[in-house]
Amino acid sequence: MSQWAEIRHQVLVAGVSKREVARRLGVDVKTVRRALSSPVPPLERKSPRRGRRLDVVRDRIVALLRKERRLTAKRIAVVLRDKVGPVDERTWREYVAEVRGDLFPREAFVHLTAEPGDRMEVDFGDSAAVLGGRCVRVKFLVGTLPASNKYFAKGYPVERLECLMDGIASAFSYFGGVTSRLVLDNTSLAVREVLLGPDRIENRTFEGFRGQYPVRADFCAPRKGWEKGSVEGGVGYVRDNAFRPMPEAADFAELNAMILATLEADLNGRTHPDGRSVREVFAEEQTRLRPLPVHGPQTCRVVPRVADKFGQVRFDDAPYSVPIELAYRPVVCRLYHDRIEIAHQEATVAVHARSFIPGIPVIEPRHVLSLLERKHRAVGEATALRQWPLPATFHQLRDELRGRTRKPDREWVSVLRLLELHDMEDVAAAIEEARERHSPRLETIRALLRRGHEIPRAAEPVNLARMDLAAITVEPPRLAAYDELVEIRS
Repeated sequence: MSQWAEIRHQVLVAGVSKREVARRLGVDVKTVRRALSSPVPPLERKSPRRGRRLDVVRDRIVALLRKERRLTAKRIAVVLRDKVGPVDERTWREYVAEVRGDLFPREAFVHLTAEPGDRMEVDFGDSAAVLGGRCVRVKFLVGTLPASNKYFAKGYPVERLECLMDGIASAFSYFGGVTSRLVLDNTSLAVREVLLGPDRIENRTFEGFRGQYPVRADFCAPRKGWEKGSVEGGVGYVRDNAFRPMPEAADFAELNAMILATLEADLNGRTHPDGRSVREVFAEEQTRLRPLPVHGPQTCRVVPRVADKFGQVRFDDAPYSVPIELAYRPVVCRLYHDRIEIAHQEATVAVHARSFIPGIPVIEPRHVLSLLERKHRAVGEATALRQWPLPATFHQLRDELRGRTRKPDREWVSVLRLLELHDMEDVAAAIEEARERHSPRLETIRALLRRGHEIPRAAEPVNLARMDLAAITVEPPRLAAYDELVEIRS
């Protein structure tokens, strides 16, 4: 209880004498008189600050922090330990924190009220997930509408320009409209050079992408991430709610569906200061968004390449195949977040799923079959064939060809080339039937495929003049005899 307030209460309200109050509180009568004469409580007296052991190196600490602001107290203690002798770590931490606070006072901020439909803030976060039974690192893009505080998130295996563009396009599609502005940091994915003030030299691909919506890009000042504070909080929210505990999914498509389901489930539980849920506020903001373009922009990078001697082009240390006829020739590659499309002379010649595993080639075996048909001695060690999950009947055919022809691997590759025109199931069925007929040869398989693709015609009834002819039967030809005849003549 305040002594000043107690003295005034006892004398002025209770009517106790000044001497009695002084006796009760154990103070001098002069103290009682001062309390009665002062309408405000007296200022608290503080003892003068005593010198501390680390004061002798304060100037050195200031100099170190001015040179390197993020220098830790532990490192400063190591550098200056010889100047002051043994001092416990807690004392160093407290003293350096005090000096740091004097040098760099905390910054004040302006409270902002976002205009509905005005801006979407975008940023990347990272976490981990179990995909296909393997723990992988996940880069997830978060898009936030600050007016309604609704979040969108989508995971990717890497952080690339095509992922940024796909994430922004997916966010606009998820929100059902386009904002007037995009707010993001000075990521090198979109910014080539930071100029004075708000001016930036943008990546031309990113500039063309946002121009097709169109939407203005506002980049934060360097090291001023709080200028997009809504999405900074959104990254933490997505990490805490969608990645903890660590999610398990078959692939990124399933993981992203789980993330959106988690965000949707919490729209009614998260509320604004006025009591309305995020879902209710977003329903109002959605009416302020501009409509999506009829034809959305391509979310890919276009990169020219020259195919190497193996008929491959390389991205992220992973080679992708093109038809071997294009070896040493220029191609144009369209890099999407999930696939790569390769074109030559305006025609798409290859489409591959995107791979981010270094050194593992992504090969379409049909691209090299024409070369293997000429260089059939490489069949046994060809990477394309070793990676190709062919049905067992294809390998059984190769074994049987070894005892029937002088160049079995060349004929086997010719059989594989039938897959350029026919489905895997049809060719496998034709191989099985040819083996059952004891004629596992290319011409037999080709004939069976040709017969399978003929359009059957309805047989017309035949009027026989002699009924005894109907009893005559003809056995089917034995195709193996033809093979024997060819071998004898060769």
